[in-house]
Amino acid sequence: MEKIDMRVRASNTAMVFLLILALSSESRGQVRTNPVNSGVDPLDLSRVGAAGWQFLKLPTDARSAAMGGVKSAVSYGDANSALNNPASAVDVGNIDIQFSSMKWVADIQYNTFSIVKNLGSLGTVGVHCLYMDYGRMIRTEVAESGDLGIIPITEGLGTFTASDFAAGFLYARQITNFLQVGGTIRYVQQQIDDARMSSWALDVGTMYWTGIGSLRISMLGKNFGADGEFLSYRGRIAQAPVKVKMPMMLILGMAYDVVTQSKENQHRLTVTAEYVKPNDGPDKANIGLEYFTYSIFFFRGGYRFNYDEESYTFGFGTQCSINDGLTLKADFAYAHVGRFKSVSVITIGCGF
Repeated sequence: MEKIDMRVRASNTAMVFLLILALSSESRGQVRTNPVNSGVDPLDLSRVGAAGWQFLKLPTDARSAAMGGVKSAVSYGDANSALNNPASAVDVGNIDIQFSSMKWVADIQYNTFSIVKNLGSLGTVGVHCLYMDYGRMIRTEVAESGDLGIIPITEGLGTFTASDFAAGFLYARQITNFLQVGGTIRYVQQQIDDARMSSWALDVGTMYWTGIGSLRISMLGKNFGADGEFLSYRGRIAQAPVKVKMPMMLILGMAYDVVTQSKENQHRLTVTAEYVKPNDGPDKANIGLEYFTYSIFFFRGGYRFNYDEESYTFGFGTQCSINDGLTLKADFAYAHVGRFKSVSVITIGCGF
């Protein structure tokens, strides 16, 4: 029976790898061809700008941000799994709470909060919220002024604000000894001055432990939901109705513990990689490393491929047990964003 189980697990693993290869080949094949030899080669198919709700693509916690933005296959999940791969929420032993704060480019403030509770045989549940504050901006209008043409006017118009918000519910479950599944559904809203847009989004994730050492493979679908449309309460926005699509993406990932932690060995080294296929841009890839030592310190690094500005990342963290029932955690991440210099993420949390 053990040999049969190993063959089944190996077969499932092979099928997943073939799926990854097929999706990658499909992506490379999506190039417009020119049926007529006009002497000018067509540009590659580009989906840039096809979706809105871009705050849903940003890093939501320091661990993920420090490891190249990987979201799907790292495992050893905590409450932040509600914002990444919900299947990893099964790893929470009892209750876990996480809060993250990031100063994004242009002094944009981004905060997230999540709490997850393991209910044993009933599964794992959780709630989470995200809030992005763009700050206060000077209101500007345009007017025609004779020979000067169209000029901007700001005097006496005051200021306005903009923000993004999302809140949702998580459910995850251990299906077999090898398979974890989970999903989140959330309400999302964006507001600019008096204009507001709202919709909903769904994440569905899986985590499959292959039985080949610590190798695990994940599939994650993020931000599947209905289109939104800005509505103005005071009629200040004069534009034709526009449907704004969700930034949907399919993420295929894998991770492996090169060094496995045990009673005799107080170290763990995890390597992970993922392929990201979004609906609003070219395909991307993320890689990350996490070194965990003496059950106290974390050291992390990563790289993001095929992004316009983002590239290398790194970070560190620590956790300590106050007593048998309480563990405190703190993590920090640094991400290089090219011409925008850098951003940092701080996450604090506790587990019971």
